[in-house]
Amino acid sequence: MAEFRRRIILVNKKLQLKYAFIISGVLIFMLLLVEYHTYLTINLAIPNLLTSAVGEQIKQIHFWLIVNGTVYALFIGVVSIYISHKIAGPIFKIKKQLKEILETGDTSKKIFLRKGDELADLVEVINEYISKSTIKK
Repeated sequence: MAEFRRRIILVNKKLQLKYAFIISGVLIFMLLLVEYHTYLTINLAIPNLLTSAVGEQIKQIHFWLIVNGTVYALFIGVVSIYISHKIAGPIFKIKKQLKEILETGDTSKKIFLRKGDELADLVEVINEYISKSTIKK
């Protein structure tokens, strides 16, 4: 039997995008905070440096650090969507299979996840609970 591989990465858009934006936002905020702190430190340590020719180069370096850092933060946000799929995918499947059990009332059904999916220990407990309980229609 061929191994099933999900092709849809955003199975729970709200959850996954929420955390991708949070992660990216925190990274961008931290980047700006570090750059601002560096700018202030340079300005306090050597007050006239930023108005000199060297200061212009420092400003360009800061600008490109912010641009590159923002690109990296957005990249990490996209990567976090793929990582969040490791949780959102199993949650989606558990929810779908639980609804099916509730609709049919068939407590002999078990919830199955793919090998290596997260939340396998939760599924074991849910399956044990379902097998010990009776669902009334």
